Amino acid sequence: MSSAFITYLASQSEDKRLDFVNKWKQILKIDDKFEVRKFLSTESEQLVWKSQGLPSDDLSMENAIVILRSQLCPFLVDPSSRATDWLKKHLKEKKLEVLNQQDQNFTTQLELAVRVGKTLIVQEVDGVEPVLYPILRKDFVAQGPRHVVQIGEKTIDYNPDFRIYLTTRNPTPELLPDMDAIINEINFTTTRAGLTGQVNRVEIEENWFDFCCLAFSNSDST
Repeated sequence: MSSAFITYLASQSEDKRLDFVNKWKQILKIDDKFEVRKFLSTESEQLVWKSQGLPSDDLSMENAIVILRSQLCPFLVDPSSRATDWLKKHLKEKKLEVLNQQDQNFTTQLELAVRVGKTLIVQEVDGVEPVLYPILRKDFVAQGPRHVVQIGEKTIDYNPDFRIYLTTRNPTPELLPDMDAIINEINFTTTRAGLTGQVNRVEIEENWFDFCCLAFSNSDST
């Protein structure tokens, strides 16, 4: 059931996850007290994640488990950017590099990361660029003791230490149907942290508008 949770439920809302888990428990005759979160992570791991800035709500913790255990490339739908900030802190001991998919030298940096075994966090991924497909599909070709992968027009040596994580602040990224087979979409949109981030941005904009109106009226009165 834990494998099915990681594979199929990461993109779902909290309510849908709960519905599916409860149905699976009944079908598999699993104790109602069973929790995927506690089965796949320890209290000490969760405390570390919290200390690194991950929100403590259940959905965020479940999502962290999926990010760290998924066999497919994690794709974080993270409007508040809190999960992305946590991931940067969590992976900082790795050979971490943070890129935007729109960077002019993105392909060159990707080639280098694949060759030397860096960990990449690629931000602002509203849609997956074709240059990433061979890596996400794991289209590796054995050449003696090594493996290579095609990136653009180049054949690059693949370092098995290479890892990649995709993130977007767009709550509705444009993903083709076949993406389900090569990425694991992880939805932070409906977490308390995600909703709080969106509410806070609205409050800031409203407060700024009120401040501007007050300042304007005061300037008129003088």
